[in-house]
Amino acid sequence: MRTQVAIIGAGPAGLVLGQSLANAGIESVIVENRSRDYVEARQRAGVLEQGTVELLRENGVGERLDREGLRHDGIYLQWPGTRQHFDFQTGLLHG
Repeated sequence: MRTQVAIIGAGPAGLVLGQSLANAGIESVIVENRSRDYVEARQRAGVLEQGTVELLRENGVGERLDREGLRHDGIYLQWPGTRQHFDFQTGLLHG
């Protein structure tokens, strides 16, 4: 096998890099010591930043994320006697 780029690891970074290179017409091979079934079944990130989500979608690999992921729109902040919600979309604190 002859290729231009070897990527070590089929984690999120390796897979996105491989897809990005393929989209640009650059051949690559991803080397991973686990089976394909294992890689496809595992979840590697609990929370993804918006920029990461956009990068996945731009590279055509966001379908599973959109189908199975849970959207995280904000966080709750709590102190003794008060609880407030910070909305990521509006940047406003409610409570």
